[in-house]
Amino acid sequence: MLITSLLMSINQLLPVVILLVLLQSLLKLNQRVLIVTAFVGLLCSIIYVQSAAWLSQLFDHRGLEFSQMLLCVIVYVASLVSCKQQRLFALLAIVAVMALYLSHYFIYLVGFWHNTDTAKPLLIGTSLGIGICGSFGVLLLFLLHSVRARFGVYPLMLFLAFNASAKLLIVLDLASQIDVINITSNYFDWRAVLVENSELGRVLKALVGYEATPSKTALWLYLVAVLAFIGTSIVFTRQFSQKEPS
Repeated sequence: MLITSLLMSINQLLPVVILLVLLQSLLKLNQRVLIVTAFVGLLCSIIYVQSAAWLSQLFDHRGLEFSQMLLCVIVYVASLVSCKQQRLFALLAIVAVMALYLSHYFIYLVGFWHNTDTAKPLLIGTSLGIGICGSFGVLLLFLLHSVRARFGVYPLMLFLAFNASAKLLIVLDLASQIDVINITSNYFDWRAVLVENSELGRVLKALVGYEATPSKTALWLYLVAVLAFIGTSIVFTRQFSQKEPS
């Protein structure tokens, strides 16, 4: 239970931390605004968990999957628009990604918290996971600030493009699970190079959406999404630079 709680904490919290750090490094969001946004995200996550039973009854019992797909699309679009220095959309992306990941995390915590045999290892594993994710977030924040100071905002946009595009792979997986689309393409197997459940594999999955056995459809979707994100964000950046007073 200790290891399970630790891995669950990392899997569900690390994507939230990474996106928050990326957007903060890119837009230099106010600390007070981030605290309020985190509170709103927690509240939305709780509401989403409470509404899960109702949502699951919609669209022929596929409403929960459709709602998760919508959250993923919101993260991608809001992250893209935030490159236009639209901080409100950056905050929307943070709230959406919190609702997407923390809802699963809350269900896990509530499910095992009342069991006296698992409460202690659950608490220890959760605390360790939060500490690891927080430490990683601080290191990533300093790294991105150094990258921005030396190379500008474009590398940060590239990282954000990879991270946001990874959410569309979740859309693809969910759509395949509920038979909205049928993925018949061949799959690649990169497990000999890097296993998805390894330490580095987990970090790359949270950072850029790494999958050890991706389909050709997933690779094409990821490539198109990244290129569209980069192209559009460059246009937004140039427009913003032209509007700045000389």
